Amino acid sequence: MKENFIKMVSSELKIIRIEHDDLQEDLARKSGVAMSTISKYEAGEKNMNICKIEEILKPYDISLFVFFNRILAKTHIISQNT
Repeated sequence: MKENFIKMVSSELKIIRIEHDDLQEDLARKSGVAMSTISKYEAGEKNMNICKIEEILKPYDISLFVFFNRILAKTHIISQNT
């Protein structure tokens, strides 16, 4: 369960970055979070905390509430299709 959640968060961070046509280095510059950290988060290789997620989302003006609702909405759609 925990691994699935981390994977969903990692995936959603990457999706948001790509939706904004940013490379990892662009997001690193905009957010102040190291590119290596962003890369590890997106790959699910590093545990995240809420503060870091919020830092990464700040340049896109996406709140934690909206971010996690996006994940929940996708989880709901996935569970309905199985």
